[in-house]
Amino acid sequence: MSRIEFTPKFALFLFFALAINAAYFWLAIDPVDVSVSLDESGAIETVQLVYLASGAALFFAAAAMLSKADRMLCIGVSVLGLVFFLRELEIDKTGPISTYLQSKSFRAHEALLVAGVAVVYLVLRWRLVSDVVRYVFSKTAWPFYIAGVLLLAGALFDMLHGSVSNQIKEEIFECSSYLSLVLVAGMVCYQQPGAILRRKSADFLMVVVTVCLFAGACWLTELVNR
Repeated sequence: MSRIEFTPKFALFLFFALAINAAYFWLAIDPVDVSVSLDESGAIETVQLVYLASGAALFFAAAAMLSKADRMLCIGVSVLGLVFFLRELEIDKTGPISTYLQSKSFRAHEALLVAGVAVVYLVLRWRLVSDVVRYVFSKTAWPFYIAGVLLLAGALFDMLHGSVSNQIKEEIFECSSYLSLVLVAGMVCYQQPGAILRRKSADFLMVVVTVCLFAGACWLTELVNR
């Protein structure tokens, strides 16, 4: 696992990105009309879907540029992002397909499919598992732990239920977790020798892309809230 590393510069970048994301939604969500803001088709839920889809796509792209254990890790996180995307996805039951996607049967079939593919993949690439496990429990994997801690914090506030404040915190922590995975995936792609963005001037491009991401989130929030 020699091609997935994170620098102190990225740590600072991640901290500010998550802080801006959390501050924006904390100010954007109206506590008086929280049922609309936190609805499954509301602004923050829609942005969460965008983050999850982007993260899954970027990790898949990273897997295409990597090999061996690095590729296995990226594929695993990409599939995990897709699973969370389907979990967060809420659509109206307007036909047989949409009804199936919202049914318990779909959840069961999804779990069986993911488990089946994972077992086959792990059996075929078993020799790489020890390297992945070693990396996961190393200090180098700290950004993934940040994403996990943020998601656990969201789950904690979900269990607390009750107050509007707890509901808002739950969604913000979840959204921050998904955003951190997007940024981690982007960094993994960025640091690969074969990536187009591999230049010093790409630091500026990273900032521009991140600003565009937040601008898109803000625009999407305003669009959903109309």
